[in-house]
Amino acid sequence: MDERDTALWWAKIRSGGPQRVPPGGATPTGLRRLVEADAQAVWLVPNLPESAGPAVLDEYGLPSQPVVDHKGTMRVLAACLRCCWANPGSDLWPGETAALDQVAVVFAHLTPGRGTRDRHRTLLGGVRRLDRAGWLRYDEARRTVRLGARVASWGSLDLSTLRELWRMVPSGDDQPQPHEAGGSR
Repeated sequence: MDERDTALWWAKIRSGGPQRVPPGGATPTGLRRLVEADAQAVWLVPNLPESAGPAVLDEYGLPSQPVVDHKGTMRVLAACLRCCWANPGSDLWPGETAALDQVAVVFAHLTPGRGTRDRHRTLLGGVRRLDRAGWLRYDEARRTVRLGARVASWGSLDLSTLRELWRMVPSGDDQPQPHEAGGSR
């Protein structure tokens, strides 16, 4: 792979996030390959050093805060992590497939006081935003979510923190207290 091809791949990563490609083929310099669980495709993601701070991310043209907590998106990601990462002692990616209903139960624990409709809109909006950004894979027809390849970019320090937070997020085994459908916070 020559410099021009590598530059084109980096441009694709910068503009569209992790890239899903067929298995086989060369890996551009500075990117790493993540094989999907079924080995039908791989994801190309930046291979950044653990110490990559905002200046390095700016240099590579990558957002330093790629997920904004808009209407609970971070809580949606937390609920998906709790459901798709069954064992925090194992690798985060590729994780497991989780039913959207299972994620909704965990999300309800994280958003007490919100009405059912408001919570559902927030959940779907967050899942769709995270899917577009590459943090999740959302199969709308099957109503399932999986972790996206972008989560593999988290370093060991991030994962250490995530493991602690994972333990604090309710599993969804207990049903949250119901609220009126129209109520919101």
